[in-house]
Amino acid sequence: MKLAIMLLMLGSTTAMANTYLETPVLYLPDASVINRVKEECNIEELLTKRVGNSMARLNQGEGTVAADVSKVDGDVLRLRIARVTGVGGGGFSGPKSITVVAELLENGKVKRQTKLNRWSIGGFWGGFRGTCSILDRTAIAIGKDLAHWIKDSSYVIKEEADIKDDASLKGNKEPADNSATIEAAKPS
Repeated sequence: MKLAIMLLMLGSTTAMANTYLETPVLYLPDASVINRVKEECNIEELLTKRVGNSMARLNQGEGTVAADVSKVDGDVLRLRIARVTGVGGGGFSGPKSITVVAELLENGKVKRQTKLNRWSIGGFWGGFRGTCSILDRTAIAIGKDLAHWIKDSSYVIKEEADIKDDASLKGNKEPADNSATIEAAKPS
């Protein structure tokens, strides 16, 4: 009887495959981002660090993998930056946001996909934070959301409203230099 119960318990616990963030995190070819923010804040690195940390906690080990996903034992999270809003001036110049497209790959094929936008004004001390620090807060939120989305396939990421009145969309927008885009990452 005890053996039967133990076998049922073992059978009911399904081991979840590890999920690794594919690095580098890249911009979509049509991504919208102010060059100054892109250069100073290194959004790709913020997301790699914060989402990679979330995957490491989820896996209880490593959280990232180099771009050759064919040799990965587990699932791969591919993250692409679609948009970054915000100009310099920290919390005084309005909210900052990061929008990403995430694909969960199993054996190189897309299993699920989502798009999420997270924004912040910096929290209680937002007026004393810089733009990059505020964007880092959004990267942390994105990491937590994606970890939950990966753990629970029924979890639906709540879409936050897009920032329409941000100064970066009112004429202060510079054309993005997307040298770190998907196109640039393709092997020659």
